[in-house]
Amino acid sequence: MVNETPIKWPTFQPLRPSFNYIGISDAYELCKAIDGSDNGSEENPYQLGKVDSHLTKNSEWGAVAYLSYSDYGIGNATEVTLNNRSVGGINNVWAVTGFGASTPNANTETIDFTVLTSGTLEGIWYTTQGDNASTTGNVSGVYDMSGGVWEWTAGYIAPNNVHYQNYGGKLKEENSGNSNKYKSKYKGTNGDAANYENETNKKRKGEAIWETSTAGNTNHSSWNKDNSFFLHSDYPFTMRGGRWADGDYTGIFGFENDEGICWSYNGFRAVLVCE
Repeated sequence: MVNETPIKWPTFQPLRPSFNYIGISDAYELCKAIDGSDNGSEENPYQLGKVDSHLTKNSEWGAVAYLSYSDYGIGNATEVTLNNRSVGGINNVWAVTGFGASTPNANTETIDFTVLTSGTLEGIWYTTQGDNASTTGNVSGVYDMSGGVWEWTAGYIAPNNVHYQNYGGKLKEENSGNSNKYKSKYKGTNGDAANYENETNKKRKGEAIWETSTAGNTNHSSWNKDNSFFLHSDYPFTMRGGRWADGDYTGIFGFENDEGICWSYNGFRAVLVCE
């Protein structure tokens, strides 16, 4: 837990184990700690200057997803290839960063943990095959938005139940649980409780949630047949992208609901905004 063993300066590198087994509250706090604002006079090793760091919001995920599909990204409505590589749970590690599969919806490929740094594996991020897992189709894009691990995003409803109350953490506490520039609270069918309220939330544009889903409660119901499951009272938190082992369920337009707790398939992505 962040409040027990603070991690001040995480690093995010290609061909390394993906950060997993983290709940949404810890991911939210860790991402906000990256800017160094809570670390007193300790030097920021990133040398970022003044930067605002936070857990990815659904509007930010949606912006990158739509750009990837456009002429400014990989283009021509091309589906970003998933990262399907796994080391099979060695030392509680499953997914690894910076790989591209041979096809957009390939099955899991298990690789040897010890050869991650060998530079000889097929599909490494800087190869032709690896480029297909980038949102721009080259090394300047964003990787691992399809496959790898399901990534927490700072979106939620606020039912009065154990999952929101126990796992909401700072999302629940900050601003009395309401939206701010770092998180988005969605309307439920009974005010703050119960389930995702479709008629109100579908007015939120640009998140690649309502606009891309034909159902929001089943597999293969988003663009490219990615998964789409709206929030509801038992699963009040959002996550995006899919995991290494989900094959044709996985994709940049996939989204899921979750309880908010730690799983082997949950990770996160930090957004850094220069100020």
